[in-house]
Amino acid sequence: MKLLFALCFLAAASSATAQVYKCPDATGKLQFQQTPCVGSSGSKVEVRPASGPDPTKAALSPAAAPGSGGEKKSFSDTLADERMQRERWVKLNDAKLDADRQRVACEEQQRAIASRTASSNNNLAGATRNQAIASEMQAAATTCQNRVSGADRLVDRLQAECDRQGCRAPGT
Repeated sequence: MKLLFALCFLAAASSATAQVYKCPDATGKLQFQQTPCVGSSGSKVEVRPASGPDPTKAALSPAAAPGSGGEKKSFSDTLADERMQRERWVKLNDAKLDADRQRVACEEQQRAIASRTASSNNNLAGATRNQAIASEMQAAATTCQNRVSGADRLVDRLQAECDRQGCRAPGT
């Protein structure tokens, strides 16, 4: 069994142009060799690289070139494409939710800051406090605007990616 494994490994590791023959020996066990079998009891084995089809044959066939439209996707490639579409859809929707959360958090922050003006006295100290609160509101609004616009840019980028490469909602 170890000999069979070693021969198979050597056959796979050899170049794609090497010829391998499967021949039964006197006891009926299969032997692999590079020379044709004695008699007509053996058969030739097609050796392909472990990483895919024979690159020399692929170069001869223009229909088999990737992206030429002549190949049919394997089931695992189709599943991988669908998984990527679902992942893009999830990323896009997570980005949309994050942008909405940013907007809501900014609005709540502005309301909380604005509510402090109600407790200001109607005097010079109150006016100074209101001016400080207005400056704080402006700074918070600028910070929020930057965060929300960053989240919106991410949504736009992911939406463009979905439009270009396709998106699919999970479960569809």
